[in-house]
Amino acid sequence: MATQMTRKTPDIICYANRRAPQMATPETTQTGAHEMAHKINRRRPDPLMQRDGYTDPVAEGIHHSIKPLDRLAVEMELKWGCDRLAGLVSPATAARFGSAKAKLDAAIESNKPVEVAHAAAVLLRGWSVMDAEAVAGGHTPLEPTVWPHTAPGGLRVAIVQGNAEAIKTARTNPAMKGVKIYSLDEIGLILEADSNALVNATKHFFPGARVASIKNKNPGDDAPW
Repeated sequence: MATQMTRKTPDIICYANRRAPQMATPETTQTGAHEMAHKINRRRPDPLMQRDGYTDPVAEGIHHSIKPLDRLAVEMELKWGCDRLAGLVSPATAARFGSAKAKLDAAIESNKPVEVAHAAAVLLRGWSVMDAEAVAGGHTPLEPTVWPHTAPGGLRVAIVQGNAEAIKTARTNPAMKGVKIYSLDEIGLILEADSNALVNATKHFFPGARVASIKNKNPGDDAPW
């Protein structure tokens, strides 16, 4: 019973690289509370292939002015979990942060380094304000609960609640090196795949039934045994 799957390490919020975070799952990409807001896809010009851009003071000014913001954003996302901190503060504070982020994206899109630097400085303060407000509100940093397991064939896996927990576990827990980390959302997607329809039906009609083994059918073999 084979399930084709592509899984990439999700990106923590990153302004300098301008990449939207993602975690790929079988045939789909998870969205929802754990997916951070879309960000402009902007990378630093390559010094060999884009020499003009690499020596452009505007491009270089923009790239370097958001590096401090990148560093703090990574720290905050690791501390609180991806895209969680804004949900732990007041709506007014979250709205101001979102507005500042939109202004930064617009300034980058318009290639205005002075405005980028100003917006980046505002967001730096915004992260610190949200961090302090969350602590003052009695919230604690994300501490994932991890359920490790070694399959009969030696595969080492770990189960966590959500995508934010999966990211923090993968990036901060040395014991998880080489371990395949799955969130409950991913497990649900895997179990809903057509290849698991018979197993799910068996579980439905025979509560308590246990999957004892899985055998892969040879290509071209139509026999059900």
